[in-house]
Amino acid sequence: METHDGYATINEQAFLKYFANGVPAARARTLYAVQQPIAATLFNGRTQAAAWHDKPSWYAVSRDDQTTSPDLQRFLAKRMNAHTVELASGHLSLVSHPREIANLILAAAGRAPLK
Repeated sequence: METHDGYATINEQAFLKYFANGVPAARARTLYAVQQPIAATLFNGRTQAAAWHDKPSWYAVSRDDQTTSPDLQRFLAKRMNAHTVELASGHLSLVSHPREIANLILAAAGRAPLK
């Protein structure tokens, strides 16, 4: 992670190797090039109220994630009592498994059963 003027980005090597693992190399390089900085304070804050306490939740666990531990993801999904799918995916499952993520979103919207 690189921080400048209160904003953070992922450096190229970490982005390609860990954040975009499982994404074709050319697509990963494009995603790296267009990443937007985030507030560096994002990682220090705490949520004041979590919707999952009162609302149904859905979660996609990325088994090959090298950014957020899959075991942590499973723990969070279980704590949320989330409807969960597991994908053989790195962190960017939205990119590498769009159909499965779309099905999860449709299930959350009540438009299709969770597969």
